[in-house]
Amino acid sequence: MFRSARKLIYSTRIRGPDTTPQLPAQDRQEAPQFSLAAETLARRVKSRRSPRRWEDLFKKNYWYLLLLDTKEVFIAPARWHAQDWMVLGGIAAGIGTVGGVRSRYRTGDPPISYDTMTSIFDNVQPLGKRVRHRHRRIVYIYGEFFKDPRAKTTALDSIAATAIASGIVTNSFKYVIGRGRPTDGHGGAYNFRPFSGQDSFSSGHTTEAFALASVISEHYDSLWVQVPAYGLASAVGYARLNNNRHWPSDVLAGATIGTFVGKTVVHFNRKHRQVSIQPLVGPDIRGVEMSMPW
Repeated sequence: MFRSARKLIYSTRIRGPDTTPQLPAQDRQEAPQFSLAAETLARRVKSRRSPRRWEDLFKKNYWYLLLLDTKEVFIAPARWHAQDWMVLGGIAAGIGTVGGVRSRYRTGDPPISYDTMTSIFDNVQPLGKRVRHRHRRIVYIYGEFFKDPRAKTTALDSIAATAIASGIVTNSFKYVIGRGRPTDGHGGAYNFRPFSGQDSFSSGHTTEAFALASVISEHYDSLWVQVPAYGLASAVGYARLNNNRHWPSDVLAGATIGTFVGKTVVHFNRKHRQVSIQPLVGPDIRGVEMSMPW
């Protein structure tokens, strides 16, 4: 889909006759009204453009955007098409299919490579929690110090995505669904006791790992970035299975939630950041110019 920039201009004439050349009548009929206004004023109005402002972690504009992100995550499904709901239905069917499946580890004698595999995935598992905080701080500081807006917005979007995906959505599922973990030793995969404090469904580590991976992949459109990002996120999910902390369906649900929230946050914020409002000042005009994707 092709997009172009359009400008909506509100202005007030101060003095002087209008001597600006007009567009031909045919062009005036075919041109969008906002573009016509922009072209009419272009030759006699100078915009006092200020440098583009990006959110700052310690300013109110970012936390306001975080509230908008939260709202967008919850209302986005209302705009879904039939194809989107079919995809969700397929994922839900997959979660239901593996709902009672248990990891092959610790269901009997472990494989010969069990100790080695456990050591490897134990080192990967923190990517779903502790390491993500360190990663975001490093990326944010890098973007701030070197004036790299993409790095900075990647860090900010990842903070928003993980906070919404894990802090709100996944924790709500954990509390409401109340599924027991594989290590509980009773009830099996169908041990559901809502509002009981059991918190297996869905996997918080996996949710955060995929939220972070999806944010990074949306900002850096390269297979050299996307494959490692989603690969490490998948390794976090597998580590939770390997350590017998979750059922496979918990991990699949966490991956779905994290990916959906991460992509939704980036797409919404990208549109939000493309809207700019700035003053117009000329010898006989005062006004405001607002630019947005059209």
